[in-house]
Amino acid sequence: MRAQPISLCLLLTACQGAIQVTPPPEEVPAMKVIATAAIERTRPTRTTPGAWSNPSALWLQSGEVTVLDGALVRQKSGTDFSTLTVGTDTESTLPGVVKALSRRGEGVLLAATGGFFHDAPGRLLRAPVSDDFSMETIRFIDAVNGAVWVTTSTDAVRVLNGHRETVRLNDEAEPGAVQAVVGRTAASALVVKGASLYEVDLGAKTVKTLARGLATVTAIAHRGETVLLGTSDGLIEVGTTVTRHTLGPIVDLEVVGDTTLVTTTSQVLQVSSVAVVLADVTQPWPDALTKDGTGDVWFLDGASLARLSTSITLPPPSFAADVRPFMTAHCRSCHATGANYAPQLDLENYGTAKTWAARTVSRLTDTLAPMPPANTEVLTPAQYDVVVRWVEGGLLP
Repeated sequence: MRAQPISLCLLLTACQGAIQVTPPPEEVPAMKVIATAAIERTRPTRTTPGAWSNPSALWLQSGEVTVLDGALVRQKSGTDFSTLTVGTDTESTLPGVVKALSRRGEGVLLAATGGFFHDAPGRLLRAPVSDDFSMETIRFIDAVNGAVWVTTSTDAVRVLNGHRETVRLNDEAEPGAVQAVVGRTAASALVVKGASLYEVDLGAKTVKTLARGLATVTAIAHRGETVLLGTSDGLIEVGTTVTRHTLGPIVDLEVVGDTTLVTTTSQVLQVSSVAVVLADVTQPWPDALTKDGTGDVWFLDGASLARLSTSITLPPPSFAADVRPFMTAHCRSCHATGANYAPQLDLENYGTAKTWAARTVSRLTDTLAPMPPANTEVLTPAQYDVVVRWVEGGLLP
C-alpha cells in the first residue's frame, strides 16, 4: 500500500477541482473475509413499551431513549415518554424525516429534511449550517473532534469552524460515485467511492487506497480506533487492516460503549468475537437501534418500539463445570495424540486452555479452517458457544 500525494488542492465550495488518486491496483490488498455464523442463545425478553403513531428514528439523548414519532420527539421519562421541544421558545422547526444520525458522546447530531439538529437539555436545536445543504441529498453524517463529515448523494464534505469544504476523488480505476465519508480525525477520513475504500489525510495531503470490491454502504459507526461500515453483504472493520464479516445485508449499525449492535434485514445481533442473535425483526429501520444506560437494547420494528432485557445476563460458564467436558468430547482425540497434525496440548488443563483461549475461539468460529477439522466433526455455533461465553465471561476456572 502506498500513499499517493494529493496533486490538487482541497477545494472550498467556491472552487472547482479534484484530488487525484491513481494507485496501482496490484498494490491494493485484498480484504480479509471471515464467515461469521450467528449464534442462538437464550434470547432476552422482548417488550413493546409506549403507544406510537408513526415512529421512524431512535437515538440516545442525555442517556435516555428518544424517538421521533411522526412530528413529535419523545424521550423516555420514568416508565413513560414525554415530548421534547424542537427549537427555542420563540422559534421552532419540525425535524421532518431523519436522514442520518451521529453520536456526540451522550448526545446526538441529526440530519433531517428540516435541517441539522443537535441536542440540548430537554430539546433539539436547529444548527445554522442547515441552510448550506440540500437536506434531501444527505446520506450520512459523522461528528469527529469538532468536524462534521457529511455524505451527500454526490460529495464528501467536511464542515469545520464554520467552513464547508468538498473532497473530490478522481481515481481512473474507480468511476463510481461517493458512497460514504467517515471521520477519523478533524483532518482525516475514510471515503468510500464506488466500490473502493480510501483514507484521505487533508493535513498531510495524502491518499491511500485501502480496499476494492465494497458493496453498498448502509451504515457507519466507530468502535474506538476502528471504523465500522455496514454494507449490503456484511460488516466491514477498518483498523490496521480491512476485514469483512459475512453477516448478510445490514440495515443499521450502532456502537454503545463496548457493545456493537447490528440490525440485518431479519435480526438484531450483538457482535463481538461472535455474532449473537438478540431478536427477530420483520420491518427493520435505519437509524433505529440503541442501548440505554441500564444495558437494555431498543430498536424499531415497523411501527413498534421494542425493548430487549439484555441487562439481565446469565452467570458465565466455568472451565471445570462447562468447558473441560467440551474439550474432552471435541478436542482431546486430536490434541492429546497429535492426530490430524494438531499440536499436542492438554486442553483439559485449565492453564493450557486459558493460554490458548483466544486461538481456540478463532479456530472454532472459522468456517474455512475450523477446529475440529471438518473431516472429523462439524460443530454448530450452539455447540461451541460454551467456549465463547467462557472467554467473554472472564475465563473462570
